[in-house]
Amino acid sequence: MAGFAWFLIVVTVVVAALAVLTALYLLVHYMHPEDKNQAWFPKIVVIMGITLAIWTVLLFPLDAANRKACSPDVPVSYCTLTLPTRQLWLACFIANAVLTFVVIPFAMFYYEADSESTTGQRWMHALLWEAATVVTFGLILGICYALVGYVEYPVAPLSSGLSPVLALTNNGTLVDTCAVPGTGPGNALYAGRLCDAINGGTGTQIWKLRCSFPVYIIAMSATAGWLLFMVFAGVGFVAFPLDLIRDFIGRPKATITHSEYIKRAKALGARAKAVKEVVDTLKREEREGGKRRKWRGAFRRIQQQLLDLEADSKALELVFPQAEDPGYAWALTVLGFYLRALGGLVSAVLSVTWLVHVVLYMFVYPPISPFLNSLFITLDGVFPLFGTVAFALVCFYLIAITIKGCTKVGLLLLFFTVRAMRVGATLMNDMLFNTALVLLATNAAIQFCAQAFALYANETAIHEIWGDEILHLVGIKYLYQLNVFVYCMFFFVGATILVLMIRGPAMWKRVSQEERYAAAYAG
Repeated sequence: MAGFAWFLIVVTVVVAALAVLTALYLLVHYMHPEDKNQAWFPKIVVIMGITLAIWTVLLFPLDAANRKACSPDVPVSYCTLTLPTRQLWLACFIANAVLTFVVIPFAMFYYEADSESTTGQRWMHALLWEAATVVTFGLILGICYALVGYVEYPVAPLSSGLSPVLALTNNGTLVDTCAVPGTGPGNALYAGRLCDAINGGTGTQIWKLRCSFPVYIIAMSATAGWLLFMVFAGVGFVAFPLDLIRDFIGRPKATITHSEYIKRAKALGARAKAVKEVVDTLKREEREGGKRRKWRGAFRRIQQQLLDLEADSKALELVFPQAEDPGYAWALTVLGFYLRALGGLVSAVLSVTWLVHVVLYMFVYPPISPFLNSLFITLDGVFPLFGTVAFALVCFYLIAITIKGCTKVGLLLLFFTVRAMRVGATLMNDMLFNTALVLLATNAAIQFCAQAFALYANETAIHEIWGDEILHLVGIKYLYQLNVFVYCMFFFVGATILVLMIRGPAMWKRVSQEERYAAAYAG
C-alpha cells in the first residue's frame, strides 16, 4: 500500500464526476429546443467529448501531484507512483483521436441524414461517409508516418575505454578517473597508468530513430490542434473576461410593470413579423436568382437581427419574472450578474498572469523568471494540495478560454463563419462540430502547459512524452522549439485588443436592453 495517496484518488473521482456534470450543463445550455427529446446518440457523443477534454486538461495537475506521491529522494525509476499516468495519458490522447476523427464524424453524418429515411438507411448513409473519412485520414497519417515518422536527437560523439593518460592530455580532455594501473607510454607523471577515458571530440551527430506510432498520432493531433488553439485561446484570453464584465455593465437594473411588459412584448412581435417577411423575401430571391452578393449581405444582416431578437426576448424574461415567487427569481438574477462580475475580474487576472508568464519564461532563453513555476513550488511547500489546486486552476483556464473562443468565432473559413454556437439555439450537428474543435485544441493546450510549466512538472509522464520524442520529431520540431504557435497566439491576442480599440467602447460595450428599447420604441 506504500506510495498510494488515497486523498488524491478520492479528489480524482470527485473531479471526474464534476466534469461530466459540466459537460451536461453545457449541452443543455446551448442545445436547440428542436433537439430536446431526440438525437440521443449525438448528445451522448457531445457529453463524452467535452468530458474527455476536461479530463485531459485536469490530468496534468494530477500527473504533477502523482509524481510528488513519492519522496523527492527516490529516483523515478524506483518510485511506485499512485496512478499509471503514462498509460492514462496515452489512453486520453488515443480516445481523443478516435472521438475526433471517427465517432464525431459518424454522429454528424447520422444526424444530417434525410429525416424521412429509415433508421437502417441513416446508419448506412453514416457508415459510407465515415468509411471515406477514415480512409482519407488514415492514408494521410500513414504516408506521413512512413516518410517522416522519425525523431532526430543531436548527440555529442563520445568514446570510452582504457586509453593512456598522455593521449587524453594531448586532446585536452583529461579526466580524473585514472584508477586502473597498466603499462604504456607516458611521461613520469602518468607512466604506467591507463584511464577509463571519455573523449567528446568536436561537433555533434544526429541519431535518427523511428517514432512510436501512438506518439506520432499525438504529435499530429496536437499540431492540428494548435492551428485552432492559437486562434481560440488568443481570442478567449480577451473575450472571456470582457464578456463577463460586459454582461454585468449591461445588466437590467430593475423589474418592469405588467403594462410595460405587454408593450415590449408587442414590440418584439412586430420585429419578429418584420424579420419573417424579410426571410420570405430572401427565400423567393434565392429560388429566382440564387445566392448573389447582395443576397448574402442581406442574409448576414437578417441573421444579426435574429440574434438581437433572441437576446431581447431573453432579457424581457429577466426583467419580468414569471415564476411562482417573482421576488426570489429576481434576487437570483441579480446575484448571477454579480457573480459574473467577480468571474470577469478573476479571469482578467488569470489572462494577464498567463501572458506575463509566457513572456518571462518562454520567449527568452535563459528565462527571465520561472514565475508561475516558482509560485506552484512555493504553494506546495506550504501545503501540497495548494500547489496542485492552483496548477489545476491555471491549466483548466486554458480549456475555458478555448471553449469561449470557439463559441465566439466558430470556425473561420476565408471571410465567413460557420458552425457558430448560440445559447439555447445550437443544433446538434453544430454542437458536434465544435466539440471536435475543442478536442483538437485540448491537445495543443496540454503541450502548451507542458512547455510553460516544465520546471514544476519536471519528471512527470507528460513531460517525458513531449520532451523525449515530439520535440525532436522530423518536420514539426522547429514549430515547437522556436515557439512559432505561441507567437501566433500572441498575435491573435493583440489583434483582438486592437479591434476593440479601433471599434471603441461604444461598439464593444454590451448595450443595456433598456437602452435598446428606449432608443427603438420611445414614444
